[in-house]
Amino acid sequence: MTVEATTPEHDEAADAIELMAQQAEREETAQQAADETAAGEWEDVDAQEEQAAAVAKMMVQVAGMAAGMIHPGHSLTAEKRQEGEVVMLPVARDFSGELPEWLKPYMHYLGAGMWLGGVMIGAYKAKKEEDAEREQEKREAGQGAADGVES
Repeated sequence: MTVEATTPEHDEAADAIELMAQQAEREETAQQAADETAAGEWEDVDAQEEQAAAVAKMMVQVAGMAAGMIHPGHSLTAEKRQEGEVVMLPVARDFSGELPEWLKPYMHYLGAGMWLGGVMIGAYKAKKEEDAEREQEKREAGQGAADGVES
């Protein structure tokens, strides 16, 4: 008959092995739960990505419209639009198509600023058009006088 003597080192090693086994079991359980959650949310992730892509595209369209208002006739090339969508996509992903909480309290300021900006750009464009019309009238009047024609 053999008698097994246990030593403090043996007990510590057994305890360490037991702790490692328990930790591995907890990690495996956590991984299984994460995998199940991810599998159930896969459709949501795809929908969020589609929404982020749509928001990025909208941001680029707004930028293109604003550029066209500032400089009539200006438009973004297909390459520039695509480049803009790539740049804007991470931002759109961060916000998941929604305004961040920290920005919501300031929306009335942003709305007022955008409205004022729109009015100012509109007035600026109208002034430039009027100045261009006057300049054209002066040229035509000057050309008519040079040709001996009265208007």
